[in-house]
Amino acid sequence: MVLGLDVAMIRAVLAVLLLGEGQRITTGRIAQALWATPPKSAMSNLRTYLARLRATLRAGSPHLATRLVTLPDSGGYLFPLTAGELDVPVFADLARRGQAQLRAGEHTAAAATLHDALTLWRGPAGQDVTATGTLAQQFADLDEQRVIATEDLFDARLAVGATAGLLQDVRALVLDQPLRDRPREQLMRTLYLAVDPAGALDAYQKARQCFGESLGIEPSRRLQLLQGAILRRDDVTLAAGPES
Repeated sequence: MVLGLDVAMIRAVLAVLLLGEGQRITTGRIAQALWATPPKSAMSNLRTYLARLRATLRAGSPHLATRLVTLPDSGGYLFPLTAGELDVPVFADLARRGQAQLRAGEHTAAAATLHDALTLWRGPAGQDVTATGTLAQQFADLDEQRVIATEDLFDARLAVGATAGLLQDVRALVLDQPLRDRPREQLMRTLYLAVDPAGALDAYQKARQCFGESLGIEPSRRLQLLQGAILRRDDVTLAAGPES
């Protein structure tokens, strides 16, 4: 549903209210969410943003406008939600369940659960929102959870041999997250499973070069052990999972 929230800061205010998951949100907390250093006009700006948000909701979805409740005595706002209405907790629950299934060795179930979790995403968190305060960190945390769930999904797919399209997906994650260790390991495993040991070893060398140039470190012990196993043509475990 398009609400017509074409102003990034108004969308940011709505995001703060939604991520509050029905709890009271003070104007001070909203200001801290929007600005790393709130301007002197912060309270005045917030009143304007909230008024425009209410008007936009009233014009596009009157039933949603009634959800935005002002609490004059406490100086806060509420935006009540029903169970399952907000994607964030639904995703988090599915991601936790999928990770538990992965650790329990229930790889087929884990792949299905994690796939369901990731289908809720439509792009980076907060991609249409302007915020430099705590909301920006919330978005960064959500994106981190998305990447971890993606890594978990790749491990589950490797474990059950569901490699159709996996190489392309893992390479895309490596390009997006070049300094993460786990996607590099998954790329090596995927290439090795595809009977391309030379490609797997080349992926290790590229990881070594990237980590060395960007961080001044060698690849992790896990990557080094995996390289050694590939050189020996060992029976490499295809889904080692995250480091404990």
